Amino acid sequence: MNVKDRRVHLFLQIFFSLVGVYQIVKLIGAMQVNNYTAGLFEFQNSELPFLVLSASLITGIASLISSFALLTRTAWAYGFSLFTSGVLFIYHLMSLGKAINQNSYEIIPIVIVLIVILQSFPFLLRRSYRSA
Repeated sequence: MNVKDRRVHLFLQIFFSLVGVYQIVKLIGAMQVNNYTAGLFEFQNSELPFLVLSASLITGIASLISSFALLTRTAWAYGFSLFTSGVLFIYHLMSLGKAINQNSYEIIPIVIVLIVILQSFPFLLRRSYRSA
């Protein structure tokens, strides 16, 4: 692995850990505010709160697992990180519409995550292909 690949590897490791922590903190904040007074299994604002919260938890845990896998340099690290990137991309793309409609300050971290994920796809594809 050359110096450029090592820097990208370290950046992605830090990125996945920060996104995982961000997702978990965002989930805890949503539970603390208690936005879901009608219940987790009843539709509110045309969405089911249980599915939204579980998707946030899954993306946060997958990001932390990817960060740990990149830290330990396991054989499946790049493949799983590629999968996590796809899950994060679709989750944040779906959250972008809600953020534009309700909270415009939330757009900034969402767009940053989307840009970094789009930039990391070629590296993860190349590395996951080589490690197979």
